[in-house]
Amino acid sequence: VIPNESGRYLVSTCKYIDTLLVKFYGKTSFYNVNNTEELLGHLIIGLAPHTSVGIVGRIIGYTETHVCFATPNWHSAKRRDADGDADSIMLLMDSLLNFSRQYLSDRIGGLMDAPLLVQPLVLPHESQPQAHNLEVTKIFPLDFFESTYQESKASDANSVEIIKSRIGTRRQFYDFHFTHSTSSLTTSKPRSAYSTLGSMLDKFDMQVRNAELIDVVNPSELVSNVISTHLVPDIMGNLRAYARQSFRCTACGKSYRRMPLIQTCVCGHKLIATITRGSVEKYLKLAKRLVDKYDVGAYQRGRIYALSDEIDLVFGKSEGDQSLLTDYA
Repeated sequence: VIPNESGRYLVSTCKYIDTLLVKFYGKTSFYNVNNTEELLGHLIIGLAPHTSVGIVGRIIGYTETHVCFATPNWHSAKRRDADGDADSIMLLMDSLLNFSRQYLSDRIGGLMDAPLLVQPLVLPHESQPQAHNLEVTKIFPLDFFESTYQESKASDANSVEIIKSRIGTRRQFYDFHFTHSTSSLTTSKPRSAYSTLGSMLDKFDMQVRNAELIDVVNPSELVSNVISTHLVPDIMGNLRAYARQSFRCTACGKSYRRMPLIQTCVCGHKLIATITRGSVEKYLKLAKRLVDKYDVGAYQRGRIYALSDEIDLVFGKSEGDQSLLTDYA
């Protein structure tokens, strides 16, 4: 089930493909659709960002929200967790007709976001474990509710049938039940608030504000985890990449592992850095603000300010403090 907006876009794509088949390849048109209703039943490929394996699916309906509804196994096969991350779909004929490795870049990452492989079937045992935890039962037995008093682990609740218990059987593909019916899978909001925010700083600020509203969530612990698992590795990785960066000619595109003493390309044009100071310290101000506002501990605070001092040592504390290689010639 895809967004209506996506359906209208795919109708335009169908018309383009039909025109391409007739006028360029001399074949008969394939889709012959004029509206979204006529597109129902056609095959698409789902491709998650930064991957190279497309998963075949079938359009069965539309929704006004900006979301793609499908079984967890289908999303998991694309290596998505169905948690609000970006996703993409394309017409199967489009990917078969207009794909060529010659279109792909030879740079690092050039093979990503292209359907190098197409998986026609979704095999549940090849999906990620998260998708196997979906309940497929009509009711939850009394034993399940009684086990909540013992605060047992979710993995110990064997009385509830999940997809994992059907792996290897014929019922792993069908007969999925649910406990409560509903007239709508969507809410009054057409898209998540997360997708309406522009910068990553705005998104993180909203996440922290939500954490402050929830009694069972410790905002300081959440901030500490984000700093240790995202911000610090990002800053350190970008600083390391800056030290190992190459330099590229603005004219011919030739790449240099080190800046030549003449500071120009052999063709005489200017060389520019491939990694800028802004990309290195893009999360530094956020990290400083967080460690000053929340109780993240002396260790986390020390790591951030140590990284800040290291960045100042590399770039200088103000604009123009950085020396040129020719200053020492």
